[in-house]
Amino acid sequence: MKRSQVYLSDTQWQTLIIISKQRKQSVAELVRHAIDQTYIKEEAVDFELALKKGMGIWKDRSDIKDDYVRNLREDARIERVHARRSY
Repeated sequence: MKRSQVYLSDTQWQTLIIISKQRKQSVAELVRHAIDQTYIKEEAVDFELALKKGMGIWKDRSDIKDDYVRNLREDARIERVHARRSY
């Protein structure tokens, strides 16, 4: 965890103090939670949405044969290791 210093208005500070007492949480916890909810969770949702929108975009392409992806995924590491040992 990193430490940070933030300048808040009097209203912002008083609001955080009141909420922290009501929820029995520190001001730091409230700030971290607000950042998570406002920025981090939103980006994760946007990323997930982009992934879902991209699913299947190549499904109707006729120029890509079934073995295209299989050839891309083919792992030749074992063959390379055996080739190095045979000298």
